[in-house]
Amino acid sequence: MHILEHITTMRERSWAWFDARAHGTHAQAWLAITAFLEPTVSPIVPEALLAAILLSKSDRWVRYAVIASAASLAGGVFGYFIFGFLYDIFGTPIVGLYGLQEQMAQAQVLLAGSIFAIMLFATFTPVPDKALVIAAGVLGAPFIPFLFGYLAGRTARFFLVAYLVHRFGATILAVINRYFFYLALLVVLVFVYYISAHFGLLPW
Repeated sequence: MHILEHITTMRERSWAWFDARAHGTHAQAWLAITAFLEPTVSPIVPEALLAAILLSKSDRWVRYAVIASAASLAGGVFGYFIFGFLYDIFGTPIVGLYGLQEQMAQAQVLLAGSIFAIMLFATFTPVPDKALVIAAGVLGAPFIPFLFGYLAGRTARFFLVAYLVHRFGATILAVINRYFFYLALLVVLVFVYYISAHFGLLPW
């Protein structure tokens, strides 16, 4: 019971932080900052702040969804290049030292052929965006498919959250909290099936 109470307390404190930022005079700036940092270093989920803002300003849902999408795209592009740069400096010597060039080449081929679909669909799974951005940068995935896949996925996600909160208010948040695990599991299964079929890994 103590653990459950601790988790509940942490969630309440987190929501209090989002709520305070949402009602402050710099709500837009906070949203842009959290959306920019989330694909690289921040554990803060910008959708939570977006929802908190729209609970009191739902008539401007398109504006806030655009801000979050643009900032997230900028953060994803920044992460792609910075992690690629860091890999060239630190990762390449390590790969050479341990003789992993062949494995890296295989991973690059696998990612290059499906980077658009991965960035598009994985954004709706529990997989952190930063893991995909790091992988894309380190493995040198084709930038244009990465860019458009990430843009499409993140924009769809932000606009979906914004519209649902605008349309249904706090009620939809309770529904999402209750069924998120099952929805995310369904998306993960579909995503795994797609990847398996794309690479011919299915037994039939």
